[in-house]
Amino acid sequence: MVTQAKEQFDKMAQTGTGRGAAKAVFAAGGLLAAFGVASCCALPFALSVLGISAASLVGIGYFAAQFQQELFYAATACLAATAWLMFRRRRAPTCAPSGGRANSVLDWGSKLAVLLAIGLLALTFWIEPPL
Repeated sequence: MVTQAKEQFDKMAQTGTGRGAAKAVFAAGGLLAAFGVASCCALPFALSVLGISAASLVGIGYFAAQFQQELFYAATACLAATAWLMFRRRRAPTCAPSGGRANSVLDWGSKLAVLLAIGLLALTFWIEPPL
């Protein structure tokens, strides 16, 4: 049983699928934490400037306002972990066979989540800094 788990872990490490999934999880966590930081003050203001109703963010903003600094730190940690995994994956040799399209979707999804999270954090600091 233990040897099977070790073999599967070694296989995931060689193909890079574990790192791709970890990168996607960290990117999604960073995006959710950044959304929590921005939902308090910055996101409703920006949406109202665009003419979009922000009434649906009232509950999320009310809950997230109490934990704004913690959410900011969580978003920063998740985005830093994602950046580290992206850097490690970029430097890793690409001679191992990979999942092809599945890894491509994870890469694009992770990059999009990181860009959205950075945009939400920048919007928050532009409108009202959480610190």
